[in-house]
Amino acid sequence: RQQDVRATEIDKVDMHSSFRPGDVVKALVLSLGDARAYYLSTAKNELGVVCADSAAGAAMVPVSSTEMRCPKTGQVELRKVAMGGG
Repeated sequence: RQQDVRATEIDKVDMHSSFRPGDVVKALVLSLGDARAYYLSTAKNELGVVCADSAAGAAMVPVSSTEMRCPKTGQVELRKVAMGGG
């Protein structure tokens, strides 16, 4: 849910700029929802995308809390990146 992606500027959250299919995400389970869905949160700084592949097939490198870079092409993609923490 949009309100569970990050803790600030919730009204500006764009899901496509936060996560992409195939991303590995560290999240907090809020509830089990129904048989087809879980409610998750990545609102804390240490939660978010931990691993993502670029269009070129390379493992992307975090640049900031909102960007990852492809080491092959240098192209930057938007993500809600997990920063530090444990």
